[in-house]
Amino acid sequence: ADRAFVERDLFLRVADFVENGTPEIRKNNQVFNMMHNHATWATCAVGMIGYVMGNDTLVSHALYGSKTDGTGGYLRQLDELFSPDGYFTEGAYYLRYAIWPFMLFAQAVEMNQPELHVFERRDSILFKAMNTLLQEAYNGQILMMNDALLKTYQTQEIVAALDIAYWAGRDPHLLDIASRQGNFSLSAAGIATAHALAEGKAQPFTYHSTLLRDGADGSKGGVALMRGDNNDLLLMKATSHGLSHGHYDKLTITYYDNGHEILTDYGAARFLNIESKSGGRYTEENDSYAMQTVAHNTLVVDQTSHYKADYNTSSLYSPVINYAELQHTPMQVVSATDTTAYADQKILMRRTLAYISDSLMEFPFAIDILTAEAPEAHVYDLPFHYSGHLINSSFDCRRDAHRLVPAGNNYGYEHLWLESQTPLSTDNASFTWLLDDRVYSVTTTLDNGASALMTRIGAHDPNRNLRSEPAVIFRQTGKARHTFASVIEPHGLYDLQLELTRDADPQVEHVDVVYDDADYTAVEIRLRKATMLFVVVNRGFDAGKQHKLKIGNRTVKWKGNYSLIK
Repeated sequence: ADRAFVERDLFLRVADFVENGTPEIRKNNQVFNMMHNHATWATCAVGMIGYVMGNDTLVSHALYGSKTDGTGGYLRQLDELFSPDGYFTEGAYYLRYAIWPFMLFAQAVEMNQPELHVFERRDSILFKAMNTLLQEAYNGQILMMNDALLKTYQTQEIVAALDIAYWAGRDPHLLDIASRQGNFSLSAAGIATAHALAEGKAQPFTYHSTLLRDGADGSKGGVALMRGDNNDLLLMKATSHGLSHGHYDKLTITYYDNGHEILTDYGAARFLNIESKSGGRYTEENDSYAMQTVAHNTLVVDQTSHYKADYNTSSLYSPVINYAELQHTPMQVVSATDTTAYADQKILMRRTLAYISDSLMEFPFAIDILTAEAPEAHVYDLPFHYSGHLINSSFDCRRDAHRLVPAGNNYGYEHLWLESQTPLSTDNASFTWLLDDRVYSVTTTLDNGASALMTRIGAHDPNRNLRSEPAVIFRQTGKARHTFASVIEPHGLYDLQLELTRDADPQVEHVDVVYDDADYTAVEIRLRKATMLFVVVNRGFDAGKQHKLKIGNRTVKWKGNYSLIK
């Protein structure tokens, strides 16, 4: 009698509500059958109730959708929400969240219906997702892509999911992460993981450079992770929108080094479970600032976000990865093109990012070539959001002592205080900042009509929901085509205890775009003691093709999509 009472008045009612809604408002079905992490939680909840009760109808709805025809449900989520590399379309932070029900329900399916071979589905996509999620971390912190907060792989979701992944697959590399987590779920999977770790079965989990493709078939762009040997990571995000938790940030970059996020991604404007702040949910500034293009390190045209911040339009498109040569060599290069973010103005964006280790430089450095091309002139903004303290710049960045105004009226600019705006009289601009015991510099090429804007988040923020963080925006006006060629360079040492400062000035003295057309771009980088020439192919990409280019009075030959000549 008790069992019937609980099943009828609790379990069945909960399952019906999760799948369909209240008797008066039957709208939850729309969520239950969608491809989104909300649906993952819903289908897994209904399926687990179904297995406990022995209710085949609930289990079938959970696995195959309300119509039981495969148009919805958990199994289709496995097929649609992950790329062949295990990249979750909503980004790393939301895979951190969704990996829990994905793995927990998979365990239940395996125990109740082993004939479905759920852990082997799509070339073991759940195991790939687990490993991909761990790759999408720096010092244990989940990378800040799309809506994201500061979370690590020590969260309860990842602890529980990793235990199940080990229980199901016995991958000894996961035990290395389990040891760093220092925690286990109180379950059969957690006990199996703890025993294996205690028995010394762990093998090192290796972080490596990789391209994580996006889209169910891997055709919707991707995320390039370029790692060095000194706890450093350079990232280019060129993915699809990422469902409702995505941002308008095509071809954006983020940079981690020396244990810190150096060039930052804002993540989400959210106070998690702080009730006085929008009930603990996302604040309204998440839409008005954090999702907007200017909150990221990528191109903004005419102070307007990609797709004019229209979710439905953005969801239709993704960039194209031209190539990604990320084998762990002295030089890793990724190139991507987008023609959709400003399609109504026929604007092409192409970004080629090289991460280079060379004896001429103390630490690995980046060459960043971002080209904007349009039929007519526009205002091109390239923001660099940095973490640390500005110590030097090639331009006047003094604050106006009597006037502080927002940098614009909408698309996120209304949340940026414009601390200074300086017209530039030279073809280069650079700024240098300090974080912890290391110094960083960015040097960028500009042209006539350029200016440098120093900004800080916090305007039009009456409830002080946004963090007060700085950025430099390089603005180029009066050009239909412009190439921002930048060098991002870590250097030097700052030791407060010894009162020692070394090499606080950048090695890079000048950056010059010496050739630039539809086929090739060549960037000359003058260092204190040497000069580099970096040439890249802009179309017709082929790693085996021979190229010859006349630059001034010299002819350069190389094979492949790029070359660095010293």
